[in-house]
Amino acid sequence: MSSTTFGHQGMEAVKKKDYAAAIPLLDQALASSNSPAWLLARAQAHQQLKNYDAALHDAELAYHSAAERGSGTSRKHMIDAQHRRSVLYFKLGRYADADCCAKWSMLLAEGRPAGEVDDVDKQVDQFDNYTVSYEDAVADCKSQPGQSAGSKMGVLAGIAGGDGGGTAKTGFENEWNRAYAWRSQVLGILDRLGWDNPGLKVNVTKIPPKPQKKVEKKVEPAPKPVVEKTDTKPVDANAPTPGSIPDEQLKLRVDFYQNNQSVTVSLFAKDAKKDDLSVIFSNNQVQISPLPRAAATYVQPGDREAASTFVLGGEIDPTKSRWTATPRKIELVLHKASPGQKWGTWGTEQIGATTTTTSSADPTPAATVTAPVPAPTPAAITTPSTTSSAPAYPTSSRTGPKNWDTFTTAEPGEDEEDADKGDVNFFFKQLYKGATPEQQRAMMKSFVESNGTALSTDWSDVGNRKVETVPPEGVEAKKWDS
Repeated sequence: MSSTTFGHQGMEAVKKKDYAAAIPLLDQALASSNSPAWLLARAQAHQQLKNYDAALHDAELAYHSAAERGSGTSRKHMIDAQHRRSVLYFKLGRYADADCCAKWSMLLAEGRPAGEVDDVDKQVDQFDNYTVSYEDAVADCKSQPGQSAGSKMGVLAGIAGGDGGGTAKTGFENEWNRAYAWRSQVLGILDRLGWDNPGLKVNVTKIPPKPQKKVEKKVEPAPKPVVEKTDTKPVDANAPTPGSIPDEQLKLRVDFYQNNQSVTVSLFAKDAKKDDLSVIFSNNQVQISPLPRAAATYVQPGDREAASTFVLGGEIDPTKSRWTATPRKIELVLHKASPGQKWGTWGTEQIGATTTTTSSADPTPAATVTAPVPAPTPAAITTPSTTSSAPAYPTSSRTGPKNWDTFTTAEPGEDEEDADKGDVNFFFKQLYKGATPEQQRAMMKSFVESNGTALSTDWSDVGNRKVETVPPEGVEAKKWDS
């Protein structure tokens, strides 16, 4: 049969809720095409079978596949992909991430640009806890599609003291309503969480990381023969022995993100026992043990395979770094030794514990942490040095060129926003600070090449072309020597 036939049969099986039968059919279809519709159907099937990691993989791949195709159904598939991500993060106990994705689904349904910088994931307090409340979500309907100022809902909103809000119909009113209703359930739980609950942390990005390879179908191995030893204890004759599995298969799945102050690394290790973990920070490494290994169930505390050394992509301050653990992952918050410095990668994992835990260039003693430590208060965060050697970028500020990697210009005890009050570049500073490295690169290229007349955060748009100077209406652009 053709991939189209497999895809059609797989989607029909999902509609009939025969999820176990749908997955192999969709596997066959997706072997030759990353159809967003098929990926979303398989994500739903995996979710219903509680294969949450596989479902999240398909939802993220569906988002990228839809965006790259740019067809008439792309926005619908991107909206559905964000909603599916929201449901899956909810299932995984990541409630703040679930609400962010639901909000992004709503914004797409309103017709907003997919690459728009909206700071949905930046609404956190000094402890990095998500601050959006149930009441905020209920009131978040001013841009509801299909409710223009002249509609009944718009008129009622005006009478009630609102601005009449709403937007014209986009064709995605049902999707918007679905996400709006779903947020009430997500935020209802968020409002009941304690301040130290990891579900309050935002670890998600608007545009998900693109999966590098497809999830392969898991095939259950045939039963292993059992033989009897002389002591009559049954032993699996084909069970792997210590050291028989390559190190690459033992390594954990890792995700990370960073800001000017820290790098947050998520290590996905199921069933890691928080009370038993030993986490040792040094200036360029982190050692953790004992770690459960999905690929090697025989691992016991004390085995070489039970420990990992994470060689970091930059220097850290061990005394200010911290960690937390949940039944599904271990999260490291690594405080940068040089705030403002961008890491090209989080680092690499090496199986086993190393004997050297400090950098030869900086013999800082290792800090041993045997229990999670609380997040630092705002007073414990170090202000980046203004003498950094990072490049100074063009600016129209009256104070001259600025280093945009070191925005914190407030004096001790002074609020940063107050310090920058009146600076025409304050908005652009905040935009640049909250952008990804790729978005920052796009902003600088577009700003410099256009002589300050254009600012774009879309690298896919400006990366392969020169951004032309587009002066305001009534202004003529001239070269310096003219």
